[in-house]
Amino acid sequence: MATVYGLHEIELRPEVDPEEYEQWFADEVVDQQLLPGWKAALLKADRGPRAGKYLMVFEVESEEARDQYFPVEGQQSEDLVRDLAEHPETAALWERAQSYAAEDVTTDYVVVAS
Repeated sequence: MATVYGLHEIELRPEVDPEEYEQWFADEVVDQQLLPGWKAALLKADRGPRAGKYLMVFEVESEEARDQYFPVEGQQSEDLVRDLAEHPETAALWERAQSYAAEDVTTDYVVVAS
């Protein structure tokens, strides 16, 4: 079972205060069990063409754990819809995360060697 890293290149909406975004993520997201087998981290580029921009990283324990909730790119599973209905606090976190982003470019990477 290979670990999956979901990388989300985040462009904040112009009205979003970057410090507020960072604080919200640190306070509300980092220590939460978003979905079983999922962890999240927020990175900020300090060099290169994306300097000053954000990368939200989801570490998912396996492809199976990812596919349980997102079986196909861009498609949510019935399990995800049900889990979010049962855990409105998690649904609120997802909605708030989306409210900060003007753009979210997503790519999943599967570990092939480590």
